[in-house]
Amino acid sequence: MVIWRAPQPPQIKLNTDGSFDPGTLIAGGGGLIRDHLGRLMLAFHSSFQAVSSFHAELLALEMGLRHARRFSLQIWIELDAAAVVTTITSGGLGSWQVQHTLIRIRNMLRDLQYSISHIHREGNRPADHLAELGAAALGSHFVDEGTASHHLLALIRMDQLGYPSFRFS
Repeated sequence: MVIWRAPQPPQIKLNTDGSFDPGTLIAGGGGLIRDHLGRLMLAFHSSFQAVSSFHAELLALEMGLRHARRFSLQIWIELDAAAVVTTITSGGLGSWQVQHTLIRIRNMLRDLQYSISHIHREGNRPADHLAELGAAALGSHFVDEGTASHHLLALIRMDQLGYPSFRFS
């Protein structure tokens, strides 16, 4: 069972996800920023030029950090890409194709008080939904609580209420 957890104030929480289809090379990503009550502050999705799923995940994180730091310098980052969490926490360089993106992310993180953790995909449903939208639509799109789709708001509300998502091995 996987349950999304809200951050402790004054932290905000950033959940991101990337999407990449190696057959078509179509990539996108998305994410959302929420407060300590789980309320949506900002959600985004965007199409990307990426070389791999790992790269799409990093690009979504970079975009999320760029916007999250406008709200707070204390951020809990939660991703469903364990490889990204490991690379960030270990100081790994990644492949040559993603090193520039990693450098930009690390430069942003230097100015923040942050924690980073992994959550299984089942607990990252709103970000997963936004990543799918990012891969399906060109450009970047932003919504807040007043302009988000009913589907996204329902996923967020389920998280706020502590509804579990089930993970089957």
